[in-house]
Amino acid sequence: MKVLLVDVDSTIPNLALMKIARYHHNLWDKVSLIRCNIKMYNPKQVEVNLSGFDKCYVSCIFNNTFKHLKIVNPDNIPIDIGGSGVDLKKTLPKKIEECKPDYIIYEPGNDTSYGFISRGCIRNCEFCIVREKEGILKQVSTPLEIAQHQKVKFLDNNFLALPNHKDLLKEIILLGKANGMRFQFNQGLDIRLIDNENAELLSKVRYFGEYIFAFDDVKLQCIIEDKLRIVKQHIQKDWKIKFFIYSHPRMDIKTDVYYRILWCKENKVLPYFMRDISCWGAEHDHIYKDFSAWCNQPGIFKKLTYPQFLIKRHKNKDRIKKALMVTGEV
Repeated sequence: MKVLLVDVDSTIPNLALMKIARYHHNLWDKVSLIRCNIKMYNPKQVEVNLSGFDKCYVSCIFNNTFKHLKIVNPDNIPIDIGGSGVDLKKTLPKKIEECKPDYIIYEPGNDTSYGFISRGCIRNCEFCIVREKEGILKQVSTPLEIAQHQKVKFLDNNFLALPNHKDLLKEIILLGKANGMRFQFNQGLDIRLIDNENAELLSKVRYFGEYIFAFDDVKLQCIIEDKLRIVKQHIQKDWKIKFFIYSHPRMDIKTDVYYRILWCKENKVLPYFMRDISCWGAEHDHIYKDFSAWCNQPGIFKKLTYPQFLIKRHKNKDRIKKALMVTGEV
């Protein structure tokens, strides 16, 4: 059987498709992958022709990208479509879910393992689909089961909420010592759950990249500052910590969004500016674009203030003045 896997929009190797690949490789089927790379923002239409295949699986992560995929299916082969972008409740059959990811479909070019130690979350943030999609937090794997490369990215949504997360951190530390592996919690860690013991354990992990947390609500500033002090007792290097900065048009630019960004700069932690999809085309769309370009380039963010960045980015003085007025800089 000839099987086609269609990765609509994943920016990293797609775990579901890799498990499907392993399942079909075990059946001696021939498996091919097409990466469409349809962007969440400013997407372009991509056409996929299914001629010559016997079965097709399509995975879509974001909810506004699938409509930009055109499937040509002259032979009416069966198509299985899934992913959070099209169905939050659909899951892989147990016989496929239990397969280990087959990274060969993404190689060469991939040098990192990806996986979930846990699924679900104890929170229920209004902008997040995890609780609806995955339910209450539960452990589903171990660090050793996930690690197949020298670099490992854990995709957990709230790892520190696991009752046994400190024991798991000790396992990760031992894995790094034994095999030279390096690790990262790619989706961020809940800084509200930091204490002295888990902060110390995190500092002992062979870590690559920044330690990522989130500052999504300005009302949480006090607890975040208290917890950041604990983290910095063990992770003392400036700019080694990063905060997701969520933004929505209902949030005031000056007193909320820009305030949180400046807080990052003052504390020598990096921001990663994350725009809600509703920011696109909103009243301050141009401000959000400037924030993204400034915040998400660490070298520029560390070196330049926002006014300095605008002067380098734009030639139109009125454009710069309007942006500075919104943020309260003039």
